[in-house]
Amino acid sequence: SLFGGRGSTWSALLGALVIGAIANGMDLLAFSSSIRFMVTGGVLLIAVTLDAYTRARRESSGQF
Repeated sequence: SLFGGRGSTWSALLGALVIGAIANGMDLLAFSSSIRFMVTGGVLLIAVTLDAYTRARRESSGQF
């Protein structure tokens, strides 16, 4: 979580593998570096948004 105190080594490893696989695939398809940065940024933005959304839902339902 971006808010600290949550997460695991496995989650971090999975995130690194996903980003690495996407970067490797775009490299194999000969995408320009600017496109690779935009796609990587988009994936990170989606991850941050999902984390904030699920955190807000947990807090509103009384789960911590």
